[in-house]
Amino acid sequence: MYKIKKNIISHLFCSLIFCSFISCKENDIRRIRLKADQKKVTSNPNEESDLISCYVKESVSRTLNGIDTSKLKYYSVERNDTILVIAKVTDMMGIEKKSRKKMLYAIHDCLITSERYYMKKIYIDVEGNFSTLLVKTPLKYDLDGRFADEDLLLSFYGKAKTLNN
Repeated sequence: MYKIKKNIISHLFCSLIFCSFISCKENDIRRIRLKADQKKVTSNPNEESDLISCYVKESVSRTLNGIDTSKLKYYSVERNDTILVIAKVTDMMGIEKKSRKKMLYAIHDCLITSERYYMKKIYIDVEGNFSTLLVKTPLKYDLDGRFADEDLLLSFYGKAKTLNN
């Protein structure tokens, strides 16, 4: 009986440590804002409220071959001289790993060749159904194609701020 209690207490302690680690990470307001923006992706962006996503969707649909672009969702945020484009791939099975990079580059290329957006700092987030696949920022990138470091995107939202500050 003592051994069972000790084992349960050990598991509870490990769970508490893990939850504390996760909650510390979640206290960063930038992470909360990123998660909220990632949930706003849509397959039919509104031209009035999200002109950049409409532009990107149209451009990517014209230029990208080998991907069913009707299964892509977009959302974008523009802040001063920066743009964040979030693209979500809803049909992971239908897109090869190397084609995901092509999609990221198609998004980047359409923005840097645009008269309106070419001077902006560009952040791109390609999401899968369960994880971040690709990330590109003005200074760093993670193009693994499976599990990218979405923390690279946090600088889009400014300096680190926690809920406790």
